[in-house]
Amino acid sequence: MLSPDLLVKATAADNTIRALAAVTTALAEEARVRHQTAPTASAALGRTLTASLLLGSMLKEDEKLSLQFMGRGPLRGIFAEANGQGEVRGFVYHPRTHLPLNRGKLNVGGAVGAGTLTVIRAQSWNKEPYRSVLPIVSGEIGADIAHYLLSSEQIPSAVSLGVFVAPTEAVVAAGGFILQVMPGASPETIAQLETCVARAKPVSQLVREGASPIEIITHALEGFTPMTVGEVPVRFVCRCSRERVMGALVALGVAEIRDLVKKEGQARVTCEFCNEQYVLDRGELEALIASC
Repeated sequence: MLSPDLLVKATAADNTIRALAAVTTALAEEARVRHQTAPTASAALGRTLTASLLLGSMLKEDEKLSLQFMGRGPLRGIFAEANGQGEVRGFVYHPRTHLPLNRGKLNVGGAVGAGTLTVIRAQSWNKEPYRSVLPIVSGEIGADIAHYLLSSEQIPSAVSLGVFVAPTEAVVAAGGFILQVMPGASPETIAQLETCVARAKPVSQLVREGASPIEIITHALEGFTPMTVGEVPVRFVCRCSRERVMGALVALGVAEIRDLVKKEGQARVTCEFCNEQYVLDRGELEALIASC
């Protein structure tokens, strides 16, 4: 059984460096099982789920963050949604996408292709969410998140995301980190940070070696003394429910429900986020009609 996933927040260099790291093996594997993704799709989804969690950890309460990659590659699209409590859900448009390896690595960039990344921050106190749309720069997810942080948030960031998929198609290691230069960082600090990033091992390798989130941060910030400022357990959580499905059917209208009763004798609804399937029988549908 996989260990519980965890996200850690830390600072270094007198709070002029912010570090976030997460081990997400269990949730990436759960997503793979739920959506029955092939290896390349598993890597793309796992990286995006991890990225959304890392970005979500910077949110205030009652905020949600969504990442949507829409590309012209065979994967077509990836969607992930996270909050600041370590909860995330997501899916890929074509889950059985798998490409030949590119230099020995899963070809996520080729699967995503050229297109756009949309980042949405929804806030309970604002009617309209903050939306940022940028061109996909690599499709490998990490570079695109770094580009978003620099272009839209004006924060120079190093982003590393990794998913290792076994020959059995199971996800055996997943995680990521974000290192950010905050206001007041000296040129020497920035130079040292750049050296650290260049020397850091791939995240998937660190996770396979058993590294915890704080150990990932310590490795990535070699020569600094990072200080943990928060920990958040992370997990795959979907808000779908039988009640929500029934509400969605009611919203379709009585005529649509009667048509389902006549043609199918039941309603079969699958949640795109978690692949959970809900089946409402004839009696339940007739009860819905009566309640409308």
